[in-house]
Amino acid sequence: MNIKKWSLVAIAGMLAATMALFGCSSGDQGGASNAAGSDGGVKLVNDGKLTVAASLDFPPFENLNGDKPEGFAVELMNALAQEMGLECEYLPSTKFDTIVPLIQAGGKADVGVSSFTITDKRLQQVDFTDSYCDVNQSLTVRKDSGITEVSQLEGKKIGAQSGTTGYEWAAENIKGAEVTAYDEMTAVFAALDSGQIDAISVDLPVANYYVKAYSDCQVIKEIPTGEQYAIAVSKENPQLTKDLNEALKAVRDNGTYDELVAKWLK
Repeated sequence: MNIKKWSLVAIAGMLAATMALFGCSSGDQGGASNAAGSDGGVKLVNDGKLTVAASLDFPPFENLNGDKPEGFAVELMNALAQEMGLECEYLPSTKFDTIVPLIQAGGKADVGVSSFTITDKRLQQVDFTDSYCDVNQSLTVRKDSGITEVSQLEGKKIGAQSGTTGYEWAAENIKGAEVTAYDEMTAVFAALDSGQIDAISVDLPVANYYVKAYSDCQVIKEIPTGEQYAIAVSKENPQLTKDLNEALKAVRDNGTYDELVAKWLK
């Protein structure tokens, strides 16, 4: 009798432990923070927070207003984090071409959100969510330059942000061009304004934003590159990519996405 009682107690204890284990795993699948990184769960740098790395000089998508991040992508990330039950926290502005390696290495940021175009090269380093914006490239010059066609830029000096598809497009498509890389877009437009370069290769919405401030400059060409922006996530964190996609669908369905487009991109 004592042996039977002991066996029943042991079995009951094992069942309780097993149920507790499955309860924990189930909870981790829903996008909640899991800093310890249990199998199948979301791994976050800081518990309860979605930590974002971005180059905050690419308006209207991401920019600094004083020391506060703002822009279409910034508000979108806040909305996605809210859907996931997390707080969105931006790191200090990060050099653009260092962000993908930073996400790949892990430990400092959960996602890179800096108007990243999905490319085969970047897909070798990180995963991407579904696209949140479609854009084309463009060329901007000074109004007094006399340049109205791409062919007139052959052998000229072109400026672009380091590591961007704008830099790659100019280097590959403008014959004999001297393409100079800058760390920030503000520096690229300052160089054009001061005559150090002849043109800028950059995503069209960004060019349209900057020419409002640099009234002596104008966009002369939209380049139909058909690029798609997405959120960069570590390949070691597939559940986070899944949760972000679910949140992105939710903000599209509830109208938040359209509100942000109307506010920032129109």
